[in-house]
Amino acid sequence: MKIAELKDRVVLGAARAYARRTMADYAERPEESQFTVTVSRVVDLNPVMRRITLSAPELTRYELLGPDEYFGLLMPGADGRLHLPDPERTNVRTAIADMPESEQPGLRWYTVRALRRDEGELDVDIVTHGDSGPGSAWATTAVVGDVAGFRSGGALYSTWDAPRQLIVADETAVPALLAILEERFRRGLPGLGEGIEAHVEVGSRVVLDGLDLPAAVTVHERGDAAPGTAVLAALATAPDLTADLDYAWLCGESGLATSLRRHLVQEIGMDKRAITFSGYWKLGAARG
Repeated sequence: MKIAELKDRVVLGAARAYARRTMADYAERPEESQFTVTVSRVVDLNPVMRRITLSAPELTRYELLGPDEYFGLLMPGADGRLHLPDPERTNVRTAIADMPESEQPGLRWYTVRALRRDEGELDVDIVTHGDSGPGSAWATTAVVGDVAGFRSGGALYSTWDAPRQLIVADETAVPALLAILEERFRRGLPGLGEGIEAHVEVGSRVVLDGLDLPAAVTVHERGDAAPGTAVLAALATAPDLTADLDYAWLCGESGLATSLRRHLVQEIGMDKRAITFSGYWKLGAARG
């Protein structure tokens, strides 16, 4: 085994051990996969959300681990060409860092909104915000025929049977929230209003246009306030929404996810291992 790969495994092993102690269980792949994908369709769902369809023969054999499956989108680097990192490396970030600077691809993680294995296609919905980050810059200019890289990821939602669940997302995590609700429906499990409570916090409702968000999902507009403030205030002033919770899924901006988790653990008394939380992005840091 290469020294670099050994270091990757040690670092990731420590991170996984910590996660297992501090949050709900999640699904991981025994082996990573990496391949090239081609843009086959681009649709603007609204002024700030773009759905990009990616195609590859490998997708006909790809198995999802869960409804909120995420993957790494690898984009052309500074030289304008797509160079993929060593597929044998466990830690894709360090593998990229070890590449020549001009060849290092951009990397951002996104939710698989839909996978059509019979067609070898997947959809990804990307919130765009100009060229302030590699993901948004790539998405806003993507056209049919463009190539990118696909790096397999995992899935966080795996608590199907807990009767009382709270699901909270911001605009970047809405695709995952919708996929969770859709998969519960497909499985014949209780949904919204049947023990499942869902909330979405956004700067503006415009970002939700064209997404077919169920009417039973509560939407909170935060305007220019910090992410998490609107939904946290709503939950804190309505204790019945968080009473007797068995599980919570909290994803979106880092401050939103961590503040809600803190509230549920410290104020409500939930076990950390009954909460899934993930910061998809961080206010003030480079975004996708």
